Amino acid sequence: MWGTRGGNRTFGVGLLAGALLLAAGCGGAAEGSGQPTATVTVTTTVEAPSASSPPTEAPSTPVVSDDSSEPTDSATPVALAADVAGRPLVLSNIFKYPDGWKDGRYDVADRKQATGIGGTLSACGYDETLELRLANNFGRLKLEFGQSNSSESSDLELVVRIDTNGQYRDQKSVKLNQIAAIDLPVPKVNALKIIVSLKNTAACGTSGAVEAVLMNMVLS
Repeated sequence: MWGTRGGNRTFGVGLLAGALLLAAGCGGAAEGSGQPTATVTVTTTVEAPSASSPPTEAPSTPVVSDDSSEPTDSATPVALAADVAGRPLVLSNIFKYPDGWKDGRYDVADRKQATGIGGTLSACGYDETLELRLANNFGRLKLEFGQSNSSESSDLELVVRIDTNGQYRDQKSVKLNQIAAIDLPVPKVNALKIIVSLKNTAACGTSGAVEAVLMNMVLS
């Protein structure tokens, strides 16, 4: 029946040849004749995801707040403790002070490189205030003050006034090349203000600035 159609003849010959190869392979393996066995290789094609496929999102990590942290210290200055008694005060002991004032060493009158707190007054008619909070911890305040020898003006008069608990207590003034001292009791005082200014004189408006220096400010 294969002689009538060329296509059927080819199919039959191919099928017969495949059967013979399979039989020969099985027989050789069984008899150990050393003939090579047929190897079948299977190739699997894995398609990559298309560009239009959305990326898989990684699971988000929950944010856990840390409520166990210690509170930070406040930047606000605190009242002076009793243990500062007997030591000259520095700027960090001052509750409030004007911008530009600083700790340093100054030549004042005949004193060389005296330790103090200094600030510049550039005109008459206004004042600079430094405030201490004593918290009723002290009984006496002593301080000295003068004009720095490097002050621009040599004609102006420096005034230092002390108020305690909102009331006037004392006031003194000095010219260049002078040093004045204030010594007053401060029991039951909380707020103490040191008010620094230039005295209104004929030299105001025609002279330059003055560098005021507070020295040996001691509480006891």
